[in-house]
Amino acid sequence: MEHIIPIRKTALALFIGVYTGSALAYTEVGQLGNTTSWETQEYLKDWGLTSMNASTAYAMGFNGRGVNISVMDSGVLLNHPEFQDGRIHTVKTVGTYHTNGMRYPDAAYGNGPINKNEPVKNGKRNFDKTDNGKFTKGEAFDIDGSWHKYTNDAHGTHVGGTMAATRDGNEMHGVAFGANLYSANTGGNDNMTYGPNQDYNFFLKGYTALADAGVKVINNSWGSNRRVNSSFAGAEGFKPKYDWRDVPEYGVQYYDVVKAPEPTSNPAAHLYLRNLGEAKKAYYQFVTNGEKNFIDAAYEVAKNKEVIQVFTAGNRSLMAESFTRAMLPYFRPDAEKYWVNVTGQAGGDGYPNDSSQDINGEKAASDIQEFNLAGHSKWWTIAAAAENIYSAYVELQDTKTYGNAIYKSAGGTSMAAPHVSGALGVIFARYPYMTTAQARDVMLTTARQTTLRKGLEGKPLERWETEQGVPSNVWGWGILDLGKAMFGPGQFLGEFNATLNQDDLWSNDISDKAIKVRKLEDQAEAATWATRKAELQALMQNRAGATAEEKAEYQVGLDREIARNQRAAQGYEGALVKNGNGTLTLTGTNSFSGKVDVKEGRLSALNQSVGSSKGVFVRDGATLEILTKANVTKPGPSGYTTTTIAGTAQAVTATIAKGGTFVLNDGIANIHATFEDGAKLQSAQFDEVTQQQLRQNPHQTVNIQGSGAFVNAEKAQATSPYAFFVATNQSNAGTLRLTMQKQAMSNVARSTNEAAIANAIDNSTSSLYQGLLFASQAQAYNAFDGLNYDADLAAQQHNLINNLTLRQQLTQPAVINAKLNQNTRLWSNSSYNHLSTHGLSSHSYNQLLGADFNVNDTSNVGAFFGATKNTHKNDRTSKDRALHLGVYSNYALTADLNLKAGFIHTRSKDEKHLAIANKGKAHSQTEDLFAELVYRGIQSDSFALEPYAGVSYLHINTKGFTQGEIRVTDNKRDLFVTSVGLRPSIPFSLGAVSFSLQGDVAYHRFYHDKTPQGVMIINDQAQATLYGNKLTNLITAGLAIQANFTPAFSVKLGYQGAYNNDTKSNGVNAQLKYAF
Repeated sequence: MEHIIPIRKTALALFIGVYTGSALAYTEVGQLGNTTSWETQEYLKDWGLTSMNASTAYAMGFNGRGVNISVMDSGVLLNHPEFQDGRIHTVKTVGTYHTNGMRYPDAAYGNGPINKNEPVKNGKRNFDKTDNGKFTKGEAFDIDGSWHKYTNDAHGTHVGGTMAATRDGNEMHGVAFGANLYSANTGGNDNMTYGPNQDYNFFLKGYTALADAGVKVINNSWGSNRRVNSSFAGAEGFKPKYDWRDVPEYGVQYYDVVKAPEPTSNPAAHLYLRNLGEAKKAYYQFVTNGEKNFIDAAYEVAKNKEVIQVFTAGNRSLMAESFTRAMLPYFRPDAEKYWVNVTGQAGGDGYPNDSSQDINGEKAASDIQEFNLAGHSKWWTIAAAAENIYSAYVELQDTKTYGNAIYKSAGGTSMAAPHVSGALGVIFARYPYMTTAQARDVMLTTARQTTLRKGLEGKPLERWETEQGVPSNVWGWGILDLGKAMFGPGQFLGEFNATLNQDDLWSNDISDKAIKVRKLEDQAEAATWATRKAELQALMQNRAGATAEEKAEYQVGLDREIARNQRAAQGYEGALVKNGNGTLTLTGTNSFSGKVDVKEGRLSALNQSVGSSKGVFVRDGATLEILTKANVTKPGPSGYTTTTIAGTAQAVTATIAKGGTFVLNDGIANIHATFEDGAKLQSAQFDEVTQQQLRQNPHQTVNIQGSGAFVNAEKAQATSPYAFFVATNQSNAGTLRLTMQKQAMSNVARSTNEAAIANAIDNSTSSLYQGLLFASQAQAYNAFDGLNYDADLAAQQHNLINNLTLRQQLTQPAVINAKLNQNTRLWSNSSYNHLSTHGLSSHSYNQLLGADFNVNDTSNVGAFFGATKNTHKNDRTSKDRALHLGVYSNYALTADLNLKAGFIHTRSKDEKHLAIANKGKAHSQTEDLFAELVYRGIQSDSFALEPYAGVSYLHINTKGFTQGEIRVTDNKRDLFVTSVGLRPSIPFSLGAVSFSLQGDVAYHRFYHDKTPQGVMIINDQAQATLYGNKLTNLITAGLAIQANFTPAFSVKLGYQGAYNNDTKSNGVNAQLKYAF
């Protein structure tokens, strides 16, 4: 069976869309499948897009459309041209400060707010060194995510542009140019210090507002690293020395920090995390003063809202650890799955063949790591483009144009992080069924760990000290590769629970190498912790309380111990759980070692895709299919390319539980499967060659078999994917074998009419037959539903009953009519009727206008005309309209005996309920001749009762119709009805108005053509005679009250119903009558 990676239909709109955010409309030039078509000058303005292979994602139709992503930073300039297509939104941060604090504790050393009195000095930004940006507990704050003059700088606008700037053919565009970008404001500029000084409540309100807007990722590039001045007592400072640093792997020299510097105590120096011990001290400062801060806000929102927090590592090259905000999961391990740390990757225009002044000889700087190392944050660290990043900006260095929209290049991990956050937006769009944590794992485990530098392609990244597939202390997982992330996870970091209610294909090779290495690290850490844990416990027991730092250390140790135990309980194995009713197809050469648990839906895989696992377990209602080959289609420079991947000889072990299904493809081998009692064995779908053979000779036998070692395979229940082919199990211990034989289509039918239609299709050579031959049961039923004429036949019955109840409404006790002794009477009758029977519900609206007049003292005659609108509903809706024309008479045979007679001609235009008729219409007409004998001898001034008996003859002529190969013939029907009933009436008066309470109860018996029928002819070759439900005897009941306001004017309101075992009809009516 061939499998192609699906492109969701919603993505197609991307390629025909016209963007109207600028003065001139932009028509997208990118094409599905063609990566080159996306690599325009606008795309190339940000070399980070090339590095991450973003054009592959775009060529697959994914750009973040429909996904909400966000930025916490110094506001976004809303009038910038890059944010004019309706995707940029702001949230408000409103509340009161949690505690006393300050935004700029290092203002005296240059990290202060903008000097509002003189924001520009000597052509440069001017910061206030005397203003720490203090706030007090309980003080109110209220700011939205837009750019605020003299409060914010251009940082947030630049970051937001990298994430999601519009693609309009001008300047540059963001990574997720189709995503919705939400902005929250830090209330300051990029000089804000990342320390415990930042208020918990302010950031909690901002982060929460973003999460409540539905964002899945929050980018945190804001702020500056702490200086010694604002750090803990005894903090060490970073004093780097820059020179040419050898990069032997690439044969170049890079101008950067040459080696880890000696620490300094200068208060202006940035905090130096030269080892894990110093990193711990930096963290303890956040938790030992008794007050929550911004880190707690970020942590709580990430956990509670399942939002990914992306933080920057810091901009200090060769610093052993990333700064605290990025390193947080080390200290709070339960945050890890919602955290990403971003370090820097060097490069520039023309990547990977850029030319950089930072390289001796101005050679390429591509794929050199810069800024803080991943260190102990490596498990959640990824690298992205971090220098020469061109994006939207705000003019801040010219007094006259201050605040104007411009463009500018900038660098640092602040610029790397939004590449990652934008990429996550695209990944969320690619995998709408994944959790945010799972999408994060896909991004990390597909990161590139090799260089693209010319002549070194495929070689490990410089200073990559671990084996491929294992995070590095320098790079973390490696360089962001959005293109590879489009093809599934690269590793399982434990149990991956995939819940798909759609079909998808993962073609990446999936391992669990990293989690196994982490096991070794965990074991080493556990041994060290056991000793330290005992020491800390002894300290806390043997003196009057431990120090705040020791308590913090102890809590961190306990939390890390819990995390290690959880990984150990899972087994340090990559495992897959398949949930949801969709099909997941695996085509990679996978090496993960845990089990595969197929709980719902279908898992299709090559031998090499699941052979390394402990085994595949297929649960009740779930399906496993092993493929002999698979086609994987991917975008390329010139369009889609398809690669056929053949299954290998790797053995697959599987257990099929009761109710589980194993799908057998012809030719599979090395399958070791156990079939529990009640397990199913199903044939795979026929290939095109087999289908063509069966079209020519549908009754030939098809054999499907595979080899291996099987337990109880012969007991498996044989099933077929096709409605009209029956599978027979002929398996044994060494062979799975099914024989497939066509059965009569009528065997699948659910009713007599379906069987007749199926037989007719089976005996034709129509395209309908060809299309149905390989239908699944659901498809067959859908086809039969489309040919189902039952509702049309039922609608005929409904229309007859409506006409009968309408006729009953028109009659009234003769004693009442006799009192209206004027010669001529005009009347109007309106009614609504609801009828349900045999799964069909009908609503009828009737309007009649008539007149009758006295011929003499013993007789009168009348005529009427009117219209009816019927609506018939079950799973579909059809409508018909009818016109009525009728005459009637009333003749007194004796003083107590009346004869009533009449004729009604009805002509209707019926919308066919039959699905394949596609709302087509056909005409029908009905002639109704009726007579009624009424006895008037039971009456007094206060009561009258009229027994009556009637007979009627109806002739119904229904025209046929033709739709393609289907033709329904004309049909004629004759129906006789006898009726007996009683009409009581009670006259009374209220004031000057005389009233009459009238009733009508009757029993109707039907004769002759009680069952409607139709003949359906298929392709003029075979026919099916279809029958509706028989019209059974009926009881009608009516109740009305008539008010005679004057001798000439009366109004009647009433109810009319009809009932039998199958039918319930209820209606209301109103009649106006004027006599003169």
